[in-house]
Parts: sequence; C-alpha cells; structure tokens
Amino acid sequence: MDREPQIKRRSSLWRLTRYARFAIPSLVTGFILTVMTVGLDLVGPYIISRILDEEIVIGKGMRDPQIFLYMILLYAACQLIALFPRYGGNIYTQEAANHISAMMQQEIFSHVQKMPVAYFDTLAAGTVVSRITNDTKAVRVFFTTVLSRLLMAGIYAFGILLSLLSLDWRLFLIASVSFPVLFFLFRDFQKKSLNYSRKSRKGISRLNASLNENINGIEVIQAFNRERDMYDSFGRINDYVFRNGLGMTRLHAYSGWNATEALNYSMFALALLYFGLGNITGTNLVPIGSLYLFIDYMLRFFGQMNQAMQHLGNLERARGAADHIFELLDRQALPDEGEMLDHMEGDVAFEGITFAYKKDETVLKNVSFSVPRGVTAAFVGQTGAGKSTIMNLLFSFYEPEEGRILIDGLDLKALNKRSVRKHMAIVTQEPFLFTGTIESNITLDRPGLGAGDAQAALIEVGGGSFLARLADGVKTEVRERGNEFSAGERQLISFARALAQNPTVLILDEATSHIDSETEDIIQKGIERLSRGRTTLIIAHRLSTIRHASRIYVLDQGGIVESGSHEELMANRGIFADMVAMQTRQSWN
Repeated sequence: MDREPQIKRRSSLWRLTRYARFAIPSLVTGFILTVMTVGLDLVGPYIISRILDEEIVIGKGMRDPQIFLYMILLYAACQLIALFPRYGGNIYTQEAANHISAMMQQEIFSHVQKMPVAYFDTLAAGTVVSRITNDTKAVRVFFTTVLSRLLMAGIYAFGILLSLLSLDWRLFLIASVSFPVLFFLFRDFQKKSLNYSRKSRKGISRLNASLNENINGIEVIQAFNRERDMYDSFGRINDYVFRNGLGMTRLHAYSGWNATEALNYSMFALALLYFGLGNITGTNLVPIGSLYLFIDYMLRFFGQMNQAMQHLGNLERARGAADHIFELLDRQALPDEGEMLDHMEGDVAFEGITFAYKKDETVLKNVSFSVPRGVTAAFVGQTGAGKSTIMNLLFSFYEPEEGRILIDGLDLKALNKRSVRKHMAIVTQEPFLFTGTIESNITLDRPGLGAGDAQAALIEVGGGSFLARLADGVKTEVRERGNEFSAGERQLISFARALAQNPTVLILDEATSHIDSETEDIIQKGIERLSRGRTTLIIAHRLSTIRHASRIYVLDQGGIVESGSHEELMANRGIFADMVAMQTRQSWN
C-alpha cells in the first residue's frame, strides 16, 4: 500500500543526487579532504593508547623520554594538520552545495516562465515562491548534510569499527551490540521526521501564500475592518507550522540525544565489565590503552551517530522539498516549437472557437470572426461574456478545445508562440510595473531600445505632462508594482511599453476602465495614435471609447450575438444600443 510513495521518495532523492554532476570537482575534493580529516582524527587517540600501553611504566614513569616526547609531538601535529583538511572539506562541500542550489533555482525559474498561464490559475503565488526559495534551500541543506555530516559519520563509523576489529575482536563485538538498537532508532526517526517534514513544507507554503495574499490585499482588509479575521486565519496556519516544529524538536530530543546517549553509556558499562573481569580473573588481560581507545572511539562513534540522526531530519525535509520541486519540473511546459513567424501582416481570424476554463463551464461557444490587417475591432458584453478569453486565446495563454485561430491565414497552433508574440502587444486594465525605472518598464531592457525611445513613446501616448513633473524623467525609480504612481500614470507607462514594442497586432483589455475622465481623454487620443496602421483589438467597458472602431462585436453567454459599426448597432436597437443607453443614464446620474 505504501510502496508507491516510497518509490517516489527514492526516485526524488536519486534525481536530486544527479545534480551533483554540476559540481564534481568540488565534491571530489571535499570527499578526499573529509577522508583525510577522519584519518587524522582517529590517529590521535591511537597514539595516546600506544603511549599508555608502551611508553608509561607503572611505578617508573616514562620508558623512554625521547620517544615519549616524539609521540606527544606527533599527536599534536595530527590535531593541527587535521584543521586544514577539515576547513577545506567544509569550504568545498559548501561551494558545491551552493552551486547546485543556484543551478536548481535557475532551472526552476526558467521552467516556471514556460508554464502555461492555466497552471497559475489554481496555484497561489506564495506557493510558487516557496518552491523556488525555501525548497531549494532545503535541497542545499541536503547536499551539505549528506556530504559534510552523514558522509563524515559513515567514514568515522567505518574507520572506528575497523580499528576496533584489528585491536580486539571482543571490543568490536561489544560495540556491535548497539547496531540493532541504532538501526531501530534511525528507522523510527526517519519515519516520524518524514511525516513532520511533509506537514512542515505544506504549512510553510500555506504561510507564504497567506502572507502574500494579505500584503497584496491590505487596502481591502483595512477598508472592511477585517484585520482581526485575517490575523486569526494567519494565526491558525502559523500554529499548525509551530506544532509541527515542536513535534520535530521533541523527536530530536528523544532520538538524537537521550536514546543514543543511554546506548553509549551502556556500551561503556559493558566495556568496563569486560576490562574488570579480564583483569580480576587474569584470563584475558585488557591493556589500559585499549580501554581508553575503546572509550574514545565510542564517544566519537556515538557523537557522529547523534550528528547523523540530527541531520537525518534535514535529509527528510530535503526529500519533501525534492518532491515539490520535481512535481513542478515534471509539469508540461509550453513547447518552444513550431514554424517561426518572422513577419506578420496582422490578419486575425477565429473559426468556430469553443473553450472552457473548467470542464462543463463553457466560456466561448462556436465563436467566429475576422479582423483584417490595420483594422480596429472592439469586443463588448457583460462581465463573464468571454471578452478577455478571446485575448487569452490569441496570446496562446490557453488552447481552444474546438476550432482554430488564424494569423495571416496560418493556424496559430502550428506557429512558434514566442515568434508570434514578438509582433503583438497588450495593455491590460491593471497594468503591472516592475521594480526598476520608468525606462526599464517601457523598454523591458530589449536590445536596441534606450532612454530616448522610452521618452518618445511616453510622449507619443500623451504622457508628456506626466513626464515633465518627474525630476529624473524616464530614469525615475519605480518601486514594487509602481504604487507610487496613480492608476492613470501607470496606464500611460503601460501604453508607452506597448508602443515601444512597435507591434503589428495591439490588444487593449479594458485599458481605460480604472482611470478618471481627464486621463481617459488623454489616453483615448493615445489609443488613436497607437492604433494607426495596426490591427487593434479592444475590449471595452466604457462604450464611448470605441466609437472609432471599424467593427464592434457584442458577446453574450459565450457567443457573438451582434456585430457592426457603432452607427449600425445603434440603428439596430439591440443589446448594444441598450448597453449604451444604460451607461448614458448612469453618467447623467
């Protein structure tokens, strides 16, 4: 029953280790230095045991002062020399882990950029951010943990047990009594920590999503006095994360220290019993140096087992993070294939398009229309009629279930999506500004565009007076989402961005719905200039802004129910005429 999840976890861990190929030199160097560190650490106690057994005589002191001094110096040299490979091993291991983590972040970010828009419809932005940041951080811990801690623990254990076996096979048997108990503790810890880890990753993703939502919606929260409700909601998620963290802490306290320490002292008791009986009966004399070496090695052995168990939790967290990462990477991205469209004339046609965002909830039903090159067409209708869906399909954000979209007579499905978008630009009703400057937001750092182009584009769309008020002009800094500017000013920048693209097909998605009348007049003139010589598709809420459109399509319940020029539709006295009359009455009121 649990076999499939176990196979999945192993598969994720195996896929994770394959990223080691990006840092092979650092990993190999780190491994060699780790082996050197362990070897030098284990030589020290062996030297002390030889001194106790061979260089110190009971009742006389040092057997040979010169050899005694040499062995003390050799011990000190081993401890000092071990500092260098230990330092180097940590450096190379951390370097490899950071390099691998950076490579994964780049890969995930690149993959996210290629994901279809539909993927983000049901996934909170905070969850995506968590997978790129927190999950890759957990993966980085995996590499540092496995390589610098679990690997060192394994090498230590192997070296110690091999030394004990060569020293006294009975001492090795005493040490081996702990193996079954250690195995049980590790398995129990692994199982429980995996459960806590999964819950923790889920909780942190929900926490990030809640924070992101609350920060973005702070105006609505404060306007409706919902601070306490949102605080309580966040508190429940935070308490869930806290309780999982507390459970992991208790698990560490039980398995990582109490249980292993008790086992360690039990080994000491058996070793002392073996030493005492052997010396009392005289049947099997155990040298004091061998007893010291056993105690020292057991302290080191269980110290490493404690370290390994403590970091086993990190390993399980990394497995959970790897599951999240590979779940994202395994999702189908938009293929970068198809016929390249080097030049676009601007003919756009929809033929029998049917589309639904969700099954059995059809948004567009058998929609057909054509917009010749250089013509302005407008789409109007009530909320949910499918207007914005037409633009989403034209940009290939979604794929139609039936029918086809033609660009210059070519099926859009057969064309390379990126090459098509190079000839298109869109202005949405809620313009998005990136952190940077006005110049970078207009040019989007495209090659061949500079401050002069950005300034000319902003003036062309009617932003001259706005630009004149800025001391730094287009070099003015833009903070997160451009909230320091008004809605109209952000929209002017968005229009300038579209103009700088010099598109063949221009799409305006309710671009004037959230601005005041004065700014609308300015932008309306900008739209007319922007539309000249371009195929322009306008989604309009304010019907007064589309009088200049050559053809207007009226959508209702997913279908086109009317079409014609403004004058023709008004003369028909249909749905469009009713909408105009309603808006006229509202404006008078």
